[in-house]
Amino acid sequence: MLAVINFNRPAVVKSVLLLTGACLAAFVGAACVQDPKDAPPERRELQVKSTDQLKPQYDGNGKLRKLEYDRNKDGKIDTWGYMDGARVERVEVDENGDGVVDRWEYHRAAAASDTAPPDPGEDRVDRTVERIERATRFDGKVSRWEYFSDGVLTRIEEDTDGDGKVDKWETYSNGTLSLLALDTQRRGTPDRRLVYRADGSLDRLEADPNGSGVFTPLNQ
Repeated sequence: MLAVINFNRPAVVKSVLLLTGACLAAFVGAACVQDPKDAPPERRELQVKSTDQLKPQYDGNGKLRKLEYDRNKDGKIDTWGYMDGARVERVEVDENGDGVVDRWEYHRAAAASDTAPPDPGEDRVDRTVERIERATRFDGKVSRWEYFSDGVLTRIEEDTDGDGKVDKWETYSNGTLSLLALDTQRRGTPDRRLVYRADGSLDRLEADPNGSGVFTPLNQ
């Protein structure tokens, strides 16, 4: 197991977000317009034109509540965006086209800083994403949880063997993996840790063989 995941420069996990900001720019070809500018702010709502690929749904007051999207243009809806007007609340995605949702993205309300462009070279997803859940076996059951702060990945928890218990924990610093903990004994807590340097290279291996919570370095 360690031989498989012992890498020197781990790639930061990215989510290809399908909904962003007020204009839902990631929907290629989608047209977003606002109500007339002379309308009072409280009455202006995001409006999205319906296309063969993108279908918006509004409530009785004309507020955008849902977007259905066909990402690969095969005639089947595979992405659902749940909206509060211009705000993205949740996105659900069927990534392999079997009709079952495999990814859930949860968004917070946008802050003023979210509208500013990111610094060049930043490794981030949409700033409003707080958590992404994935069914890595494409069975509709969540087995991986990714957590973000201001669009930057901070930690991941995963059930790698499908027994319903988390057995892998990843901690990130500035978007780079800093600590990888593993439960190789199926006791529910880590017994192995891989500690990484700031440049992503492996620093040391640690073990807690008796479950005391105290890790000691292993000879390398």
